[in-house]
Amino acid sequence: MNQRTWPTLTALAGTVLGLTWLLTSATAQDSSKKDAKKTNAEKSAAAQGLFGLDKVHQVHLEVAAKEYEKMQQVVSKMPFFGGPGKAPDKAPPKGPDKAPEKPAEEPDIHKGNGFGTEFPWAHADVIVDGETLKNVGLRYKGNASYMASARAVKRNFKIGLEHDEEELRYHGMKTLNLNAGALDPTRAREALAYSVFRAAGIAAPRTAFAEVTLTVPGKYDKEYLGLYTMIEQVDKTFLKQHFKSGKGVLMKPERLRGIDYLGEDWERYKDRYLPKDEPTADEAKRVIDFARLINKGGDEQFAKEISSYLDIDQFLRFLAVNAFLSNLDSFIGLGHNYYIYLNPTNNKFVFIPWDLDLSLAAFPMGGSADQQADLSLAHPHMGQHKLIDRVLALKEPQEKYQQLLKDLAAACFTKDKLLKDLDTIEKVTKELLPKEKKAVEARKETAGGFGPLGGGMFGRTMDLRTFLQKRTDSVEAQLAGRSKGYTPAAFGMPGGGPGGPGRFGIGNLVAKPLLEALDADKDANVSREELTAGAKKFFADADKDKTGKLDEKQLAEGLNRIIPRPPGFGAPPGGGAPPPGTGRTAGALAGAILKRADAKDGKVTLDQFVTAAEALFKEHDKDKTGKLNEGALAAGINALMPPPNFGPPGSQPGGPRPPEPKRDAPPEEKQP
Repeated sequence: MNQRTWPTLTALAGTVLGLTWLLTSATAQDSSKKDAKKTNAEKSAAAQGLFGLDKVHQVHLEVAAKEYEKMQQVVSKMPFFGGPGKAPDKAPPKGPDKAPEKPAEEPDIHKGNGFGTEFPWAHADVIVDGETLKNVGLRYKGNASYMASARAVKRNFKIGLEHDEEELRYHGMKTLNLNAGALDPTRAREALAYSVFRAAGIAAPRTAFAEVTLTVPGKYDKEYLGLYTMIEQVDKTFLKQHFKSGKGVLMKPERLRGIDYLGEDWERYKDRYLPKDEPTADEAKRVIDFARLINKGGDEQFAKEISSYLDIDQFLRFLAVNAFLSNLDSFIGLGHNYYIYLNPTNNKFVFIPWDLDLSLAAFPMGGSADQQADLSLAHPHMGQHKLIDRVLALKEPQEKYQQLLKDLAAACFTKDKLLKDLDTIEKVTKELLPKEKKAVEARKETAGGFGPLGGGMFGRTMDLRTFLQKRTDSVEAQLAGRSKGYTPAAFGMPGGGPGGPGRFGIGNLVAKPLLEALDADKDANVSREELTAGAKKFFADADKDKTGKLDEKQLAEGLNRIIPRPPGFGAPPGGGAPPPGTGRTAGALAGAILKRADAKDGKVTLDQFVTAAEALFKEHDKDKTGKLNEGALAAGINALMPPPNFGPPGSQPGGPRPPEPKRDAPPEEKQP
């Protein structure tokens, strides 16, 4: 081979390799587009191999610097809860001599988040197990889970494959969800909980795990974000697989207590029920009629008509599994984190679970982990819930529910099965979690926010293995008639439960860390002596100037050191002070302490402080044991600072509650 031939062959080889790469890339993208044309059965079969408790995928995100910056422009309409988002920069004002410019394009932003958060879409390339998906939509997602991680690089992602490429699919799927698990340090809750729903015959998303890396030129180069849970999207593809039709109304309600009746105008329902597509007039009427029946229908009418609106068997299964899983950040708790679908094949509503990262007793507003491990099967919901209460008040559904509890407990909620599934998950994650921790430490990020991670606002929850053992024991005892279980309180409403007279308040959040600080002999109780000693130590630490008195500001500063931060207010990456406004709870509690201590001059002495603490102890030592457990301690704090009135479903906090309408009364509004 002469010298002239060698460069020619080298160039030719390079050209061939380049063409091969281009053809391979184009073929992969073309294959992803052809996925859109497959039948439902073919799509389901294509995706089946992706999911499983032992499946771990490799996902790499490549985002241009400008696109990544666009993603950071998250806007929250609830600043107290809101994390670090900010509004997009406004264009500079036009000068008087400048010609009018063309109207700016509408920003590509996802709205409809439950906390009023708006997430901008960005363009990205995604590589999943070596398969490249180019020009996909990428944004952050989540409510509390987003806020808990809002100052970290690792956050929840939603990948919209058809956001810009209408026919782009990945194994038949249009959307990929990557959940960061900021509120679940085990990373096991969602995979385990969804598997129980599916085993119980509920249409529920499939899951897998993913190791995710990120490249942003000039900022990150294949940065290891860590272990994610990959979750199937509830969309038309999902509906076709489970209900044979992608038509009908799919809704994901937010800011509702249940299926609330908002009048006869559909416009009032849109921003609460959040339909994924605009319903037909008949579909909108069906939703309104359903809500009216639940909230306004008399008992006889309800009993006669409810089965024509609601898939009763599916609803009872959905309720039973939520109860098994102690899943209170849900339809049975705060009234969100679920989909409701009007199935066009029978014109009935069905429920689909979503966002299960706080299942398995990780949601503190429902009571302590021990209380949730003993959650009542007969009344698992927080306070009153019209749909649940009215359905279970009917003889036939109640009997069916009791039988379903027994059948499902034996089939999909046995201790052996749950612990075996947990073993499978832990085998997959045991080496990946330390790897993620090392990456977080290298970035010098703090846990921040709230949730079990690092013992933030919600504190550390019960070990998952221990919970499963206790929960299955409780379920067995309740089904055998040996126990009635624990009935949770409504959020800030009467109803019976932890933290005093049926209310959730600041005491429920503060009681556990306070108990741990005061409990010198570690018997999980606080004695009068321990409380007195703790009060004296607190006073001495807060009285920095040694004046023998504390004013409201000094009390608040001391309380701020022991009260966990509100949602979204973690320290920024690398440390530093939390944002202003994090002391509102402490300030209010300080004022309540001064009032309780009868501090006439706005200052409390040590004797007044200790006397007030001892009086509160005596009031809440109901059984005269000389000790307070976590629930009694929460009740004492809640008595000191009563929980807010959150008003009726859909109202603003602090608003008055109108009287409940009589069930047999005629409807207040004219029926259509």
